[in-house]
Amino acid sequence: MTSLEGRSEEVERLRLEDPRPIQIVVRRKPRTVVFFRAKPRTAYDPTTPQLLARYAFGVVARRARGRRFTGLLPPAAEEVARELKGRSFGGRPREPVWLRVLRRWAEGPTAVIPKPEVLKPPTA
Repeated sequence: MTSLEGRSEEVERLRLEDPRPIQIVVRRKPRTVVFFRAKPRTAYDPTTPQLLARYAFGVVARRARGRRFTGLLPPAAEEVARELKGRSFGGRPREPVWLRVLRRWAEGPTAVIPKPEVLKPPTA
């Protein structure tokens, strides 16, 4: 078993043991819609940029401990807004084109399926 397979099993175990595996989603535009969905995988296994963002949020918010209100927001919220505004923690790296081409080639000619053409209804 590779470490990736082990990690997958661990995430699946966490998902199964979660007392609240479903979340409520409220969308307000273009009209209000409320629905249930399963928690995303990243709730149990966050990506590296998500971990970095959460850590930075905690560090910045902790610095504001014990301060008094000076504006409309709590001191920690003001500090976080000021420090983390516009900061990027990196995204998911894009797969290089050469690697995509190599992967398609390795999968064989049957794996590369051309886009179907849009069929127009016959006119009489």
